[in-house]
Amino acid sequence: MLAALCLSLGLPAHAGADAQVAQEALPQQDAPGLTLALPSYEEAQQADAARPGGAPSGPRVEAARAAEEAREAAEAEAALVREANARERATLASETGRIAAEREAQMAQYREQQRAHDEALTAYAAQVAAAEAARKRWQADVAACQAGDYSRCGAAPTPAPR
Repeated sequence: MLAALCLSLGLPAHAGADAQVAQEALPQQDAPGLTLALPSYEEAQQADAARPGGAPSGPRVEAARAAEEAREAAEAEAALVREANARERATLASETGRIAAEREAQMAQYREQQRAHDEALTAYAAQVAAAEAARKRWQADVAACQAGDYSRCGAAPTPAPR
């Protein structure tokens, strides 16, 4: 409505035209009985909004619309960040579980290797003890044989076949 009035009077009409400036630009009529009643800026915006297809415009409305769009964009970005964080947490939990399972498997393998090593050391110690006992018996038999107890002497080696 205000824009149409400005255009009819040859004034520049833009979204930021102030109602006060438009009213001051109108020529004042001193004729009796002729009065021009112009709506206030807010009333003009309400009238524009009430018209079908008419949306409020002006610097305040544009600023509010821009602020709303910025808020919606910030909310959308925050939602994307929350989704990305949730995916990252899920991936991290999965990786942590996988690493823990691998570590447990490695520890089980290490314990098995350690047990096998301990068994091998025990078997080796038993072999060393048996060999030491056999050597002591042999030394005692040699000493007894040299002392004259021929029952403890070993059998004479048989010659190898030719």
